[in-house]
Amino acid sequence: MALIDTHKLIMSAGEHGDRSQFIEFVSKNCKLYNLRNGYALSTAATANFTRSELATALRSRPYNVNLIIAGYDKEHEGSIYYMDYLASMVKLDFACHGYAAYFLLGLLDRHHKKDMSFEEGMALLKMCTQELKTRFLVGGKFMIKHINQDGVKQIPFIN
Repeated sequence: MALIDTHKLIMSAGEHGDRSQFIEFVSKNCKLYNLRNGYALSTAATANFTRSELATALRSRPYNVNLIIAGYDKEHEGSIYYMDYLASMVKLDFACHGYAAYFLLGLLDRHHKKDMSFEEGMALLKMCTQELKTRFLVGGKFMIKHINQDGVKQIPFIN
């Protein structure tokens, strides 16, 4: 997980070298755009830039990365974009990737609502972590990031 700017995150799954190199490339180019133009890219613009770069790389030096870009814009509020390693992109209400997606997508599909409160979202998150603990030998803590009009904040999660 990497912070693109104060209101955007990018999460990745795939080969470690590809992930770290591509995410650093996207993050630094978004910061360069901000410095040159005096304002940051929107979440949609960041996702489209990322998809374009992933598609360009697909023809010569493909990156084996699946990405989730999440952010908050004042005009469009919160948004989530999912991209696979073939540079296909879709805007979603919720997303997860990796092996855990096999277990969590059904749970999210059943319990997610468009205008959930923060407390309802945390309750759904607890259901997801419980499902992961049931299916995997997962111990320890989970890192939770919350994005709203104030920016990205890390939230303590009680197991």
